[in-house]
Amino acid sequence: MKTYYGIDWNEIWNEVNGANIRCEAFGECATIWQSREEARGFLNNAIKNPERVQFILEKLPLSPGLRVLDIGSGPGTIAVPVAGQVDHVTAVEPSPGMADVMEEYAAEKGVDNLDIIRKRWEEIDLSTDLKGPYDLVFASYSLGMQDLNKSIRMMCDISSKWVYIFWISGTPSWEKGLIKLWPVLHGKEFCCTPQADIIYNVLYSMGIYPNIRVKEIESCNRFPDLISAVSQMSQVYNIENNEQEGILKDYLSEKLVKDKDGFALRETNTSTVIWWETGKTV
Repeated sequence: MKTYYGIDWNEIWNEVNGANIRCEAFGECATIWQSREEARGFLNNAIKNPERVQFILEKLPLSPGLRVLDIGSGPGTIAVPVAGQVDHVTAVEPSPGMADVMEEYAAEKGVDNLDIIRKRWEEIDLSTDLKGPYDLVFASYSLGMQDLNKSIRMMCDISSKWVYIFWISGTPSWEKGLIKLWPVLHGKEFCCTPQADIIYNVLYSMGIYPNIRVKEIESCNRFPDLISAVSQMSQVYNIENNEQEGILKDYLSEKLVKDKDGFALRETNTSTVIWWETGKTV
């Protein structure tokens, strides 16, 4: 892997991503959504806030006849609507709850051209687990893996044309709360998720010179009451006792906006899409 000015961007990804994982906010990527109920809630929230899904669907070069691979598919938020526009979709999703809900969602939408591989991307054997190559490979806010270089190489190896990555630029709204509360709750600083600039530099050092676009995406999470909000957000903030719960409750009581339907958490974040043609790598 090339380095510039002595910088190994893959190692920087590993350091930042590893520090974020060790904070244990949201739980661990593949285990937090083991519950079907939690996974269904995630899907319902995405359906109620369609702007990010629309952004992804608009950016992907979808057309009939394509074979598509979705890495880290969650409950099928993108995989299911994509399946309605292409020949076939293979979804890689390790979380039991997410994979189960994806099956249900596909059945509800009458989708029968979607296969689900219940593994982490890092555990995938390209020759035995997948039926490549795929015309389009994408990962939508699902780069929780270490060794980004290896994961991207796998994406390129299994794609015959396009690779798309959707991620974040700037500090996302949900992490601003974690930055503020983590020292109070846990006595240490919160380590943020690695952002899109590191991904771009990893790609550049691999000889991949991608396209990039950003867009501000608005969302609104709703809760029937403050108690429900605290309950749902407790896992995010790794709440373990009554004192921590009280701190979180005070924070949310200031952050949430009360209206006729309950309490709303309105946020704006910068979504980023990075993409390239696999034939143009060097």
